[in-house]
Amino acid sequence: MRLTAVFCVYNELEYLEYAVRSIAPAVDGIVLCLGLAPYNAYNPSARSFSRPDGTEALADRLAREIPKLTLIKGTWNSEVEHRNAGLAHCLKDGTDYYWLVDGDEVYREDHLRTIREELRKQPRVGTFIVKCHIFWRSFFYRIPAEILPWRPRRIFKMTRLRGILGVGLPHRLRFIGQNEMNSLGPVYEIPSADAVFYHFSYARSRQAMEDKLKTFSHAHEIREEWFSKVWLAWPQNRQMLDIHPTDPPKFAKAIYQKPDDLPEIMRSHPYFTAEIIP
Repeated sequence: MRLTAVFCVYNELEYLEYAVRSIAPAVDGIVLCLGLAPYNAYNPSARSFSRPDGTEALADRLAREIPKLTLIKGTWNSEVEHRNAGLAHCLKDGTDYYWLVDGDEVYREDHLRTIREELRKQPRVGTFIVKCHIFWRSFFYRIPAEILPWRPRRIFKMTRLRGILGVGLPHRLRFIGQNEMNSLGPVYEIPSADAVFYHFSYARSRQAMEDKLKTFSHAHEIREEWFSKVWLAWPQNRQMLDIHPTDPPKFAKAIYQKPDDLPEIMRSHPYFTAEIIP
């Protein structure tokens, strides 16, 4: 069972190294698809004000230090196009499972062992859902997996043949949505009590958050004045409800929780002790 983690990133300096190093021991290969410019499918003007944050230099260093990491640089117009580029490499490389990992997602060692065991036990499954805790403004506030309606599809079986009338015919494997691949087989959700990942998408510095909102795949969906009236205003009203940037009820409320359960690698992160990330 060959398992490859695929990162499709642009400007992920704050968390990328932690994400890569946390998952590296559990996979057979890592493909880091580094965008040299932001997507233009969601915000046509994104490339006019984009500014590299040092992620390329970090990616170059990780490629030198981690033998199993393959670095691919390019410019992609959409998230689906970006992820299909990583998939093309995996198809050539002969991997069995494509593990989609964002540059701000981190896993615990015990949860990684559980996930690999689930893959072994369920060879017929085509898509595995792994739920997550989403962090908000710091490591001390989160939208817990237990109340988060999002069910992220994260691991996909690399199905290359489709059986029709007993004949194996080539199957065109591809991403058909931002988080959905047309892998054959049922979808299975790993219980969040057994394994989750830790998602730091909303636990960023102010500048990094502003840049993300202009360049990521939901840039065209952000509610008007969400950044000023929700994200920036939240520290003064920590009981604020419905805080998601595009679909408010998805993030009902950010809940205080000590970060004792975080992956060990995150304890060395400069934001680990910050009550609110500046």
